[in-house]
Amino acid sequence: RLNRLVANLLDMSRLDAGRIKLKLDWCDVGEVIGVAAGRVEECLLHRPLNIDAPPDLPLVQMDFVLMEQVLVNLLDNACSYTPPDAPITVEAHLRSGKLRLAVTDGGKGIPPANLERIFDKFYRVPGTATGGTGLGLSICRGLVEAHGGTLAAENAPGAGARFIITLPANAPPPVKEADL
Repeated sequence: RLNRLVANLLDMSRLDAGRIKLKLDWCDVGEVIGVAAGRVEECLLHRPLNIDAPPDLPLVQMDFVLMEQVLVNLLDNACSYTPPDAPITVEAHLRSGKLRLAVTDGGKGIPPANLERIFDKFYRVPGTATGGTGLGLSICRGLVEAHGGTLAAENAPGAGARFIITLPANAPPPVKEADL
């Protein structure tokens, strides 16, 4: 836990200083989701994970490792706030030239007054029982914004919280004959 705290503090200080260097590459969104889900598979043992990502999504330019970190954090949070046997959903769709990634948990949701504050450094919703430093969502937002995107939170219809990542989806690289 101490290692994670130190890593979060280092990530936050790099973000604040503008020292995060993206290693942009054309990435398969489904692969990023799959790798992130694999890293949190233990917490998903008692929660069904539904992935809704069309197999024909184009490649998107991003830093694979940093976006994986964002999804791992969002999935880990979803596990923390979702009761056993309640589903967690990850959706990925292309809309109007933008990639929309959403992670929806099966928990109680977020009090409306806290929907924007949860991205503040060290902020935790009053009365939450799980541990943590209140840095994870702030780091996630900073990493997504470093990609030229946005990260927002809303309450999902019915129950649960939804975190929505929107990233630019530039035209994928041309296919060369040598690649065929």
